[in-house]
Amino acid sequence: MKSHYKWALAAASVLALGFASVQVTAAAWSDSKTTAPTTIHTGRLDISAGQINDKAFDLSDLKLEEKQPGDFATKPLQVFNTGNVPMGYRLLSVVVTPSPGKTAPPIDLKIVKVVSTADCGAGALTGTTLYETGAMGAATTPQRQVASGASEVLCLRATLGTTASPGQSATAKFTFGAVVDR
Repeated sequence: MKSHYKWALAAASVLALGFASVQVTAAAWSDSKTTAPTTIHTGRLDISAGQINDKAFDLSDLKLEEKQPGDFATKPLQVFNTGNVPMGYRLLSVVVTPSPGKTAPPIDLKIVKVVSTADCGAGALTGTTLYETGAMGAATTPQRQVASGASEVLCLRATLGTTASPGQSATAKFTFGAVVDR
């Protein structure tokens, strides 16, 4: 009699597991939606800076060493769209970090879209101003559109603020973001 009891208990356990399994899978997902016919576009977004296929651009020579308040340094930044789709990009942020044991000097930044790298020099900057002279750490730009295979040149001008004092030192990290522009 004991063996019938064990078999009945085992059969009930299997039946209970089978029921639990059905209950879990019965709640599986299901969804549908009808849409109008459309075209799906694909492409490759690839932003480069400085030279084609460069993902990081060295701005180490955009420095204000041995400068007086009001002195400036300029640096051209050529942005390439090496992908096969139109691209929108913009400067998201600039983080200014004081050097260890130092305070950050006041630095103003101006960003102008110029025609060529030769237009980014010591003279007046002519072109489309994207960031009017202001604190470097607050710099952002509006989104710019660059066609597939095209490029444009940004001129970065850093100016040492009038309240700068000897011994101040900092580094700056520029972060850009890009999106497919459709």
